Amino acid sequence: MEGEELRAGKERVKKHLIDPLIAIGMVRKKGMTIDTHRSVLDGLMARLSYMDEGFLCALAEVVETHAGGPDKDHWPALTLITGWARALQEPPPSESRLVRSFLQSAPGQRAVDGGYIVELRAFLKRNGRPPGDYDMKQILDNASRNSGQRTRIEENVNAGRASDQDRQWLDGWRKAHGTCMAIIDSKYKGAAA
Repeated sequence: MEGEELRAGKERVKKHLIDPLIAIGMVRKKGMTIDTHRSVLDGLMARLSYMDEGFLCALAEVVETHAGGPDKDHWPALTLITGWARALQEPPPSESRLVRSFLQSAPGQRAVDGGYIVELRAFLKRNGRPPGDYDMKQILDNASRNSGQRTRIEENVNAGRASDQDRQWLDGWRKAHGTCMAIIDSKYKGAAA
């Protein structure tokens, strides 16, 4: 999440979580400087910027219920708040900036068109760098093997003879493919907003 989408998300968090809790008297923890507290809240706004308004309102209730300090008016730990947030609304698929930007670029589109997007993402996650010519040969070889394996497993599933292990492999590949496509689609959703 970047740019305008991030700014809008942070504003949503401020409006539906931070401001209402401050309005009812939530204060920083004892011993925490004002600057540190502001920094923590700003970080919280960025981390929760994916959340929808309704979930943020629900999270505000949870945070209020679990406030700390002798007067039950201190902000809970950031890790607790983000954990409650995940329980309410899972964050969207995300990857490192390298993986996101590479999949959303022209090479990513070529990988979708060529049927090797899953294998490209796996390479980027594993190596943390764009692939060179030799790497691309290996990615394409892996994609060809995986394509053959997918076809074989799908035929076995249709015939009722696929093993649990084969079904799990196929489910894992499909989930990875869905994640890749969600990352790519998020580029267009952000541009449309």
